Amino acid sequence: MYRTRRSALSAQARAGRSAQRMLRAEAAVLGAAALVLLVRELPGIRREVRIWRMINLRSGAKRPA
Repeated sequence: MYRTRRSALSAQARAGRSAQRMLRAEAAVLGAAALVLLVRELPGIRREVRIWRMINLRSGAKRPA
């Protein structure tokens, strides 16, 4: 079949839109996976923060005794 230049350009545009749609879908899946991981790890993170507070952990070097 013979394609005109115009139909070839519109096919490229459709392919570009399809690729953008696929990238958006992949980004949504990765974002959802990261959110699920954060929610699952939240109790452990809270426990760690509580331990840090109990031992009075500070950022940086500690003063010599």
